Amino acid sequence: MERRLYQRIPVQIPVVVTVEGGAGLKVVAVDVSSDGLGIECDIRQRNMITPGGSYVRNGKPVSVVVDVELSDGDGQSIKIVARCLVAFSRRMSNDLCKIGLRYVDIENSSREWLVRFADRRQASLHKQ
Repeated sequence: MERRLYQRIPVQIPVVVTVEGGAGLKVVAVDVSSDGLGIECDIRQRNMITPGGSYVRNGKPVSVVVDVELSDGDGQSIKIVARCLVAFSRRMSNDLCKIGLRYVDIENSSREWLVRFADRRQASLHKQ
């Protein structure tokens, strides 16, 4: 089975992002892959995750923890908790921002499940 590690699958899934200070923010994942996910949030949440849109702090990428539950549509779901680094932070409109997160600390079984999830979702998108 070929592994497509960077394949981004569009989703609309609630996610809790915990920032370095410990605050948990409810945002929406808009894409997911085996290497990371993209979230959308409002400007206030963006400033809590990446103050002023800066995703580098003290010379290092900002680190957050994500908590998300994914379902593959076949009745199987998994709760994934992973430490991520912010890859980018973009303002999309007046009050909408997109932040790219890359997993840096995730259980191997969760990463394997994400690969299968992405493959299943991709296959179902092609059938439509």
